[in-house]
Amino acid sequence: MTPTFSECIFTVDDDEDDRFLLQQVFLQQSPTCLLKPIPNGEKLVEILAQTDNLPTLILLDLNMPFMSGFEVLKIIRENRTYDSVQVVIFTTSDNIQDQQQALKLGANGFLTKPATLEELNQIVLHIKHKWLLGKCISPKSCC
Repeated sequence: MTPTFSECIFTVDDDEDDRFLLQQVFLQQSPTCLLKPIPNGEKLVEILAQTDNLPTLILLDLNMPFMSGFEVLKIIRENRTYDSVQVVIFTTSDNIQDQQQALKLGANGFLTKPATLEELNQIVLHIKHKWLLGKCISPKSCC
């Protein structure tokens, strides 16, 4: 069975405030864009295994309990079912080794979480233009 796409973005982050802020910025900039907040990598792996409705993009934090973003990325990239899903690391880390490791494991991009709301708005615009425009199957779930 070929997977279909529903929500455009899965946001995987153990920080509830970070998930909330990202959701609010997307609501402001793209109210039709559907985001699914997921509290940790373990839950993401479980959701992906149980659905045929894959996201277009996963925004994945690195530093999470239970399973790190690196571990989650490795699991995703080892499963050919998820080849079409773009994974962008979205983390507080600005460490070049983290960036290199993420790209080596198959991340499509690496973004450091910004310090201000204005910078977050710019990052969301960047995400939309680089990883989402024209890539969602259903226009209702596209950004």
